[in-house]
Formats: sequence, structure tokens, C-alpha cells
Amino acid sequence: MNKSIMKFTFAVLLIAASSNVAMAQENEDGRRYGNFCSSCHGTAGAAVSDAIPSIGGQHKDFLISSMMDMKPAIVDGKEQAPKRYSTLMQIFFKGYSEDEIKAMADWYSSRPWVPTNYPLNQELVNKGKASANLSTCTECHTTNGNKPDDTGIPRIDGQNPTYLYHALLEYKNDKRNAEGRAPEMDVVKDISDEELRALAEYFSSLK
Repeated sequence: MNKSIMKFTFAVLLIAASSNVAMAQENEDGRRYGNFCSSCHGTAGAAVSDAIPSIGGQHKDFLISSMMDMKPAIVDGKEQAPKRYSTLMQIFFKGYSEDEIKAMADWYSSRPWVPTNYPLNQELVNKGKASANLSTCTECHTTNGNKPDDTGIPRIDGQNPTYLYHALLEYKNDKRNAEGRAPEMDVVKDISDEELRALAEYFSSLK
């Protein structure tokens, strides 16, 4: 083989190997940074309670935006209230840089998605499936609850039902990032709490 070609091939392989090592290190850093998260969200992102979101396999961009929304911002040397208030999470994310948060999101998004194994109310599942507002949800989340071509939109198929219901209530009552949320979320304001519960149960039932 021509020596020039051999040198070029070796250089390409070396760059690829270095890139793989760097990616593996970033992933390991994310796992390490996220050790504290595992007490609630599980070691691989499968939550320990149906009131807590599972984040393993969740879309990366959504994880980043969610975590950054709960991190207090520093403006002119002064700490500002986070976009999304959560007493515990606000304290937790205060100690992490944006790069560290991105590393955690990279780690958790690379884990397998584990659908909820918590019991569902079949009557509510059926009501959610028959809801006149279901089509509004599926416009963004798609019929299976997971939109793979837009990682800024969360997958909600098989998400824990109690968490999903309370998340919808927070949107409805302007308690979750009211300023920066998608305009489409305003639709929940016109849906009764009972119907929101049914929709949450329905999407939780999707596997």
C-alpha cells in the first residue's frame, strides 16, 4: 500500500478512536454527575414512584431545557429565580454548570425507555382514548406519544401516570414555565381536571 495512503488511513482511524474515547468519557461524566438523580429517578432513569417522571430514554433536548429551566440564572452577579420552580431541583441544579447538565442529559437520553409498570385505571384509559381533545395532544406528540423527529418535545408514551397528570395541571395553572412554554399548551386551560387525568392515563398506557 502506498505510504501516503497508509498514513492517511492511520490518521483517520486515530481521529475516530479519539472521538469515541471522548464520547465515552462524556457519557461516563454524565452518569457520574447524575448519581444523585438515581435516588428518585432510578439508576437508569426508570423512576421509583409513579409521581416522579422516568427520564431514561427521554429526548435529550427536552431533558436539557427542563433542567436548565430549574437552574437559577445569574444576571449581573445576582441570582434570579428559575423559570420553573422546584425547591429540591432548584438547589440541586444550582451546583451544576450548563455543560454538566448537558452531560447528564446525554447519559439519561442514551438509556433505554422503560414504560411505566404502575397500575392504570382502565376506565380512565378508555375515556382518554375517546377524548375529543386527544387529537390536540397527538398533533405534537403523535398518536403513539413519542415524536422522534423533534427532541424538544417530550415522549409521553408509557410515562408515569400521576406525574403526567400533575404536569398537565401545572401547565393549566401556569405553574410550569408560563413564559417560555409552547403556545399549544394553553389548550389545557379549557380541559377539565378529570379529562386531563383520563388523557394522562391513556398516554401512560401506550407501550
